[in-house]
Amino acid sequence: MLSRDSRSDRRESGRLAALDGLRGLAALAVLLHHSLLLDPAFPASPQDGSVEPGSAIWWLSYTPLKLLSAGWESVVVFFVLSGLVVTLPVMQKPHFDWIAFYPRRIVRLLVPVIASVLVAAAFVVAIPQVPAQSGGWLKNSSTPTFSWEMVVQAWDLVGGDGQINNPLWSLRWELLFSLALPVFVLVALVLRRWWIAGLVGAVLVTWLGVRTGSGALSYFPAFFVGALMAARLDDIRQFSSRINRLSLRHLVWFGMTLAAAMLLIVTWLAWPLSAGLGELTPALKALAPVAAAGLVLSCIGWRPFGALLSRRPFQFVGKISFSVYLVHVPILIFSGYLFQGEPVVIPMAFGIGLTLVVAVCFSWLVEQRSHGWARSAGTWASARYAAMLGEGTERSADVPTRNRDLNRDLVRGQREVATPAQPSRAS
Repeated sequence: MLSRDSRSDRRESGRLAALDGLRGLAALAVLLHHSLLLDPAFPASPQDGSVEPGSAIWWLSYTPLKLLSAGWESVVVFFVLSGLVVTLPVMQKPHFDWIAFYPRRIVRLLVPVIASVLVAAAFVVAIPQVPAQSGGWLKNSSTPTFSWEMVVQAWDLVGGDGQINNPLWSLRWELLFSLALPVFVLVALVLRRWWIAGLVGAVLVTWLGVRTGSGALSYFPAFFVGALMAARLDDIRQFSSRINRLSLRHLVWFGMTLAAAMLLIVTWLAWPLSAGLGELTPALKALAPVAAAGLVLSCIGWRPFGALLSRRPFQFVGKISFSVYLVHVPILIFSGYLFQGEPVVIPMAFGIGLTLVVAVCFSWLVEQRSHGWARSAGTWASARYAAMLGEGTERSADVPTRNRDLNRDLVRGQREVATPAQPSRAS
C-alpha cells in the first residue's frame, strides 16, 4: 500500500505532467496559426487585412474559436511554462548545481536548434521559393535565394537571423532567460510575498515593451510570471485545495479557466469593437502573461482538467511539442509552394500532416538524445569545476561547494520574504 507521502507525490507528479499537455495544445495552436496564414486573407494580427464579418475567417479570428490558432499568445504560454519549470528546481534544491545547469541548458536548447536549421535548409532547397502572390505571410517568410551563410546566421540565437526558420526568434528569449536565471530567481523570491505587485509590474513592463516594440520588455515578464509561480507553488497548492473543498468547485474552476482563456485572446475578441482605439491593443496584449498563468493554475489545481491533459494523447503531443515548434514553418512553406495554385486547404492539410510525421522523427532522433547529452555535459562541467578547485576526483560527483554560497543567499532571501510560518499541528 502506498504511503500518504507517496500518494501525494504521485498526485503532484500528475499535476505537473498536465503542464506537458498544455504545452502540447499551445504547440498545436501555433501550428494551426501558421497553416492558416497560407491563406493570404487570414490575419496574422487583429489589425491585419480586411475580413468580412460573418465569414469563416472572421469566425476563426474574432470569436472564441481563435483559441485554436492563437499563435503569439501560445508563445507567451510557452514562456510562462519555461519560467515555472526551469525555476522550480532552483527553488526546491538548497544546493542547486549552477555549474551543471548552464552547459546542460545550453546543450538542451542548441542541439535541437542546430538540427532544426539543417532540416529547414533541406526544405528550402527542395523547391524554389518564388512567391506568386504580392504579399502575405508566405511571401514574407520565403527564401528565394539560399546560401550556406543563412544556416550559420540561424544558428546564432543572440544576434543572428532566422529567416529560414523564423520560430527561432522565441528561442533567443529562452536562451537569454536561462543565462539570466539567477536574477529571475532572486526577484521572484523578493516579490514572493508581494506577488500582486509583481504581477502588476509584469503587466506594465509588458505593455511598455509591446507599445515601444522592445522584445526584452515584451517577453521577459512572461518568464518572470512563471518564476513567481514557482516561488509561490506551495501557496498555489493551498489555494487550489481551498477551492477543491467547495461544493461548486468545478463551476468555479470552469469559470476561472474560461476567463483565463478569453483573456489570453482578448485582443482579438475586442478588435471588432475597438478598431479605432489603437492604444488599447498594447494594453490588452500586456494581459497575456497573467492569462497564461491562469491556465497554468487550472492545470495544477483543477483535477479533472489536469487529468484530461495528463492522458496519453495530450502527453504525446506535449512530448513532441518542441519538435513541432522547431520544424513546422519550413514544412508549411514547402507545402505552400508544392501545391501553389491549389485550394489552400490542400497545402494546409499536407503541411500539418507532414509536420507531425517529421516532428515524431525529430523528437526521437534529436530531441530525446539531446536530453542525455545535456545531462552528460552538466555532469562533466560540474566534475571539472570541482577538480579545478582542487577538491579531488573523489568529490567531483558531489555538488560543487562554490555553488552553495549563491544558493544559500537565495534560500535566505526566500526565508526573509516568506510569510511567517504557521504553527505545526504537533505544537
